[in-house]
Amino acid sequence: MEITQSTRMQQFITFMQRANQIAASTDLEPLLDQMLGLLMQVVQAPAGVVYLYEPEGDEQVLTVIRGDTTIRHLLGKHFAADRCLAGYVVRAGKPVFISDVTREPLWNQSIGALSGMGFRTAYCLPLLLQDQPLGAVEIFDLPLTVVDDPDDMTLVQLLCERLTIEIEKTRMLINARRRERRLQALVDIVSHITTTLDRDQLLERIMHHASQLLNVEATSIWLRDERTGDLVLQMATGKESRQLRGEEVRVPAGRGIIGYVTSKGERVLVNDVRNDSRFYRKIDQQSGFVTRSILCLPLRAPTIQLGSGAGVLPAKIIGGAQALNKRDGQSFSAEDVSLFETLASQAATVLQLAWLYERNSRLFLGIIKAVTGAIDLKDPYTRGHSQRVADFAVAIAREMGLSQEMLYHVRIGAILHDVGKIGVGDAILKKPEHLTNEEMGMMKLHPTYGVRLLHDADLEDLLREESSAMAQHHERLDGSGYPLGLKGDEISLIGRIVAVADAFDAMTSSRPYRPAMSLEQTFSILCSAGGTEYDAQCVEALVRAHAQGMIKTQAEREG
Repeated sequence: MEITQSTRMQQFITFMQRANQIAASTDLEPLLDQMLGLLMQVVQAPAGVVYLYEPEGDEQVLTVIRGDTTIRHLLGKHFAADRCLAGYVVRAGKPVFISDVTREPLWNQSIGALSGMGFRTAYCLPLLLQDQPLGAVEIFDLPLTVVDDPDDMTLVQLLCERLTIEIEKTRMLINARRRERRLQALVDIVSHITTTLDRDQLLERIMHHASQLLNVEATSIWLRDERTGDLVLQMATGKESRQLRGEEVRVPAGRGIIGYVTSKGERVLVNDVRNDSRFYRKIDQQSGFVTRSILCLPLRAPTIQLGSGAGVLPAKIIGGAQALNKRDGQSFSAEDVSLFETLASQAATVLQLAWLYERNSRLFLGIIKAVTGAIDLKDPYTRGHSQRVADFAVAIAREMGLSQEMLYHVRIGAILHDVGKIGVGDAILKKPEHLTNEEMGMMKLHPTYGVRLLHDADLEDLLREESSAMAQHHERLDGSGYPLGLKGDEISLIGRIVAVADAFDAMTSSRPYRPAMSLEQTFSILCSAGGTEYDAQCVEALVRAHAQGMIKTQAEREG
């Protein structure tokens, strides 16, 4: 029966209203699925698919399938645009009707004749927005009467144009949200860089963000060994990191894509490493990880003004960063590259600042050890005493569950605790027998001398916690100690810890006027004085630390 013009107009209005309802969705795949269903309803077709175009790889990606459940496994598959029907119609810029797909060379057999449904006809329409390709729609086995009906084809064309607009709108919204997430991640990273100098924590955060925002399976950071030129793995995320944890992983100088990038200073993007002779396969063999695609960038450490007349640390390539295996068969985009370059730049800055911090920390500790070593040399009967006290004090503090920050203060304070002996005369320090009361009075001033040295060197504020260890390691809870006779809570925790560590080393070390005490005797004295002279919790922590092998006396070290 012939359809009246009024009926056809009503159908047209109904379909356009339905299209408007579908267009309200901001979720791309449901929108595509419902639009495809509407097109199939217009042309009375049993099946259809929608492709979206990926310009980075010049590929058409199968995004939505309707009507043929046997090809669901092809969802997300990428097809070269120059070797498929969807790519052809996009280039041609006009629809194509195929009356027999088995005779059409551009027809993808994996979707057509081999699908199990035996499609014979296909109608393929490009999705173009101002001549820019967005994808294509293929509708299968539509009746020939529909193809010959200009009104039906006009409606299909109008719906596809509407679909194109909605795809672009939704994509723009998705991209805006993604850029917002990426920008927030960058802000988060930069804010954390200003709050901590923990290199590993910062690198892990940067690489974690890179994995999520680039949608990759793994990321890694490599540093160049200045001595050999090898690239050494510093940080990895994903499955690769679990396999390589605890190992030193190296790529020989100049080998692999990472070696090429760091030597040439060039970015490298490879979507199939099997076709790149530079790829270094031994890391995959070592980790069990299978690398398919890779984005590799050089790590360029920035120029840093050192200040205080120390000159400039020049910019240089210190290593490389890698992002491995885009998920869902995707290719790396220009936005991915830009984002990873920003993250890699942050990582390079973190590494350079951390290197400076570590260098200055080593210099600081080295100077302290040199000074205290000179004190130990000045007093031949206590050689190595400062380092042993530091080891004992840190073990006590760790056993007491103190923070890493406090452990650091304890270590430095314990190493410096006797630095004030530099103000005590050699005749007293080197005297092989017991000191007279007057000499002992001079010796008891060494805590005061130590604090005075910090004050004169303008270090008292920088080493406030440590100065307490220097001033109070001879104070006792009952007030019997020196130099100030402090009592109870007047003595700081760090002072109590170093007091126990110092007493333990003094009792278990040999002196010209007495042999070293046994462990049993030492522990007996300290435990009996716990709560009166010494802090009982510190003494108990010392005993536990020794039982666990964390503490060794002078005799145990030498034996």
